[in-house]
Amino acid sequence: MPTVTYTGRSWSTGNIDPTHPDFIRHQPREVTTAWLDKYAFRLGADYKIEGYKASKVADSDLSGVPDSTWSRSDIAKWLSNYDIKPKGYATKTTLLSLVETVMSPDGVEETEALVEESLAEETTGDEE
Repeated sequence: MPTVTYTGRSWSTGNIDPTHPDFIRHQPREVTTAWLDKYAFRLGADYKIEGYKASKVADSDLSGVPDSTWSRSDIAKWLSNYDIKPKGYATKTTLLSLVETVMSPDGVEETEALVEESLAEETTGDEE
């Protein structure tokens, strides 16, 4: 997972995302790739970003974070950019809850588990 470290002059600084706690100087914080896709452009020279590669989202229609106005298939495409593929058929509500997990401040471990689960399902599927 990518990490963001505040390196500015102040001891701490407010987070650009109100759902995340403030950044403390020189304390790395793991964030999701989806979170960085949304906020990386707002982080200035006072932040060091490590382990981040911009996502594969090239479609302007799929920019931003999915919400209830997005179609089910577009939400699934957005999640697949982060290597998350739900088991079987997933409703729009289920997909939106996965998006919330990816974007939440505590979602780093949960997102890693979802990615591992998706990868395991691909390799141990019904192969005959």
